[in-house]
Amino acid sequence: MNNSLKELWQLIQKSQFSKGMASSALLISIVETIISLAVPLFTMNMINDFSNGGVHWKSIGFLALFLVCQAILSGFTFYMMRKFGERVVANLRQLFWGHVLYLKIPYFDDHESGETMSRITQDTSVIKELITEHFVSFVSGVFAIIGAVSILIWIDWKMTLLMLISVPLAILITLPLGKSMHKIAKANQDELASFSGQLGRVLTNIRLVKTSQMESIEQQKGNERIQHLYHFGLKEAKVLAVLSPIMTLIMMVVLILLFGYGGAKVATGAISAGELVAIMIYLVQIILPFTQMATFFTALQKALGATERLTTILKEPIEKMSGKPMINDLSSIHFDNVVFHYGDKPVLNGLSFSIPTGKTTAFVSSSGGGKTTILSLLERFYRVKEGEILFGEKTIDDLALKEWRGLFGYVTQEAPLMTGTVRDNLLYGRQDATESEMYDALKAAYAWEFVSKLEKGLDTEVGEGGIKLSGGQKQRIAIARALLRNPKILLLDEATSNLDNDSEHEVQLALEKVMKGRTTIIIAHRLSTITHADQILIFEEGKVTGSGTHEELQQTHPYYQQLLSSTSLS
Repeated sequence: MNNSLKELWQLIQKSQFSKGMASSALLISIVETIISLAVPLFTMNMINDFSNGGVHWKSIGFLALFLVCQAILSGFTFYMMRKFGERVVANLRQLFWGHVLYLKIPYFDDHESGETMSRITQDTSVIKELITEHFVSFVSGVFAIIGAVSILIWIDWKMTLLMLISVPLAILITLPLGKSMHKIAKANQDELASFSGQLGRVLTNIRLVKTSQMESIEQQKGNERIQHLYHFGLKEAKVLAVLSPIMTLIMMVVLILLFGYGGAKVATGAISAGELVAIMIYLVQIILPFTQMATFFTALQKALGATERLTTILKEPIEKMSGKPMINDLSSIHFDNVVFHYGDKPVLNGLSFSIPTGKTTAFVSSSGGGKTTILSLLERFYRVKEGEILFGEKTIDDLALKEWRGLFGYVTQEAPLMTGTVRDNLLYGRQDATESEMYDALKAAYAWEFVSKLEKGLDTEVGEGGIKLSGGQKQRIAIARALLRNPKILLLDEATSNLDNDSEHEVQLALEKVMKGRTTIIIAHRLSTITHADQILIFEEGKVTGSGTHEELQQTHPYYQQLLSSTSLS
């Protein structure tokens, strides 16, 4: 518990909140509490005056003034704490968003995007709720209790002791129930994150769901998650159903005892009617903070659970962006005895080869042969298990990551597009490109012809993932985007796979033009697209079993000859 509280405080500190704003809100809240403590005293004097047959307008005026001041300060406190809480949650979300963007790719392999989204949005909201809705009332409540108890001891210490019997009882009940609430809240947030992950997965692939007629299955899975959340909500309700009535019962018993005892003392003249009313008001000022504290501890347990999950993300290692500057960005690339596994599954086994600068190198293997993995290692999405990858004479892991990735233009088979316009997607990764440069890139990718015919040209919305464009159109936009970066190293992973024969021929001509004098790495299942390559590398079982030109390999390499004879690959 103490460690969790420490982590929560550290997390709030990381939000870089305004200490001045927090201090001001707390100070105003304390002033408001002090004024509220003075109200019963003025009420006591006013009632005593009435009892004695007189009316002192001065007492009534002071009471009215204090009530108005209390209301105004309460409004200020609410706004400032709301502002403080919103600032904290905004800063936390910026902190986590910045951290998540630089997490290493293996994290995203292991976690659904919806789950991570839930952490950034919902878990931070739980902390905001604690700060904005419960923290100030808790702090001011503590001051109210201390102040009210002090004044009550001055008025009548015997009645105060009778009232304080409820405090140890309330603590004995709250502590064990608080531990149960912590476990339930943590499990509930985990389930909510899993549900968000499932929603993200299904909605992202909604067309696959519909074409596979899996609506009923996904509905069933979603309903199961919803029922789990429902049961967690019931568990939380059961704890509160026990906590709230017991707290109310204790307070009611104390209230009855105080009214009985106080009434008897008024009858004997030991205290005045005004003092009894003041005691009752102070009692309310004590009871209300106690009930708010029960709510505060419930919110605190939820916030501690959220803190554990958020802290877990912050502990995830991020990509190291700094490193040695590159003196020469035209060096050759060398794989030196590289070994790589996905978990326990070996993919590359002692892989060694070179990619000469300014030349075109093509990778050929059966499906799952490690071609795309090699590109991922080049982009430093993953680190090799053994061996090293050299750029010239330097290990690429030692180079500044931003500068290193700036060398690449990457076109994948999926041709991912961001939601937005054609222009937005072209500028993604090259924000300073001019209209002329975009036009040239589109022409080079044979995309300008169809883009110019779109209703709004470059400002046409492409839809989520580019759904409003055909596969071939998406592919050509992706190629134009890569060309716009003017990369030193061009990575083409099945870059023409979604094009029809005519488009593929045109784009292939364009690519051949931009590949001249540029280091290019091509992955292609259709060998007709790589016959022009300066070097073709053949991978079998994670090792290079052949290298050479198309003409050399078709004469000497059995596996390459087999691929050539296959109609699906030739």
